[in-house]
Amino acid sequence: MELNKSESSFSVNQLVALNRFLYIYKGIGIAVTILCLVLGFTCITLANKNPIVIVANDNEFSYYQGRHTQVELNENNIKHFVEKFVTKYYNWNELNPEEIFKNIEPFITDGLKENTLSNLKTRKEKEFFGKKIKQAVAGISVQVTKESTIAIFDVVLRVDDIPLIVPTQVALQLVKGVPTEWNPMGLYVNNITIHEGR
Repeated sequence: MELNKSESSFSVNQLVALNRFLYIYKGIGIAVTILCLVLGFTCITLANKNPIVIVANDNEFSYYQGRHTQVELNENNIKHFVEKFVTKYYNWNELNPEEIFKNIEPFITDGLKENTLSNLKTRKEKEFFGKKIKQAVAGISVQVTKESTIAIFDVVLRVDDIPLIVPTQVALQLVKGVPTEWNPMGLYVNNITIHEGR
């Protein structure tokens, strides 16, 4: 069987056209690969670059050059964390266990969450049932040692608008965990021992 000249040139023309398309697609593939490598390199470079931090206070902006480093916790950081935790746990205008729990949840471990919520519910349902309760803290003093972290403060408890001052001491067991948006230090309360009335 013989191919005539027109069929033969048609097949060759198709192969030549297909070959051109393959060269075009090969060029596009190489260009896309190079572009992806450049973008990947740029992303890695920018991710490792020190960030610029902008702090906005009222109408004033302050610019700082940040660094990618691990921050070592010192005694002042721990004291600040404990003061913040005590304030969130003990300052409230209404004994609402869910709201109080929501405020302290980013600062406690999973093992302490269920126990804390049940203790708050017990206080509402048994100790202060049907009473209008407000609570605040005053004079927080934090002592940090290698063995323990203790916060000493006064709880100002208002029961039906009658103020009661309860001297309180709280021993906290702190553990280091994963930093989060709500807990950037990564410190968590793993256990709480409360002594009321010194």
